[in-house]
Amino acid sequence: MDIINFQELESTSVWARKNLKDLENFKVISADVQTMGHGQFERKWYSTGKNGGNIYISIVLKPDNIEHLNELTRFTSYIGAKTIEEYGIKAQFKFPNDILINGKKIAGILAESVFIGNEFKGVIVGIGINLNLNKEDIQNIDIPATSVFLETGKNVKRNEFLEKLLNNFKKEYDDFLENGMNAEAQELLKV
Repeated sequence: MDIINFQELESTSVWARKNLKDLENFKVISADVQTMGHGQFERKWYSTGKNGGNIYISIVLKPDNIEHLNELTRFTSYIGAKTIEEYGIKAQFKFPNDILINGKKIAGILAESVFIGNEFKGVIVGIGINLNLNKEDIQNIDIPATSVFLETGKNVKRNEFLEKLLNNFKKEYDDFLENGMNAEAQELLKV
């Protein structure tokens, strides 16, 4: 996947939406820090680039087949959880769009379809994952939260994690578009 990286951006999703017509399928917008990142219901997403960084990305998708698009947030949550589990951590899914570790939020997913009139133009999948937040950073979050660093005691190489995440997404995306959620995803995402 082709990545456009910014040191600082208000929101990767807002930038992707503003530039959607010029962006190709699977273009990834990434930021070291988001100043106005948000989740569901416009909840602010705490962002910092300290301690090795975190994941703040949006993936631009322009599928022809949109039959299973309503499950895209869940599919992306499955991919995020599966990638986090590669670091030896057991992840849980909280409907509709959170990934938790022992009841603490580690990631959020937000998929937003873009239409002009009745014409579907694409979907932007925002992904925020706490990789290297420390105890001090976690105090800035108004709900119980954690990070891969806090769970493992090890800093995570942001670019390495991002590559794994995007490879996992790309590997399963076509099958998801064709068939919806597979059995492994459904098992991991049991509510």
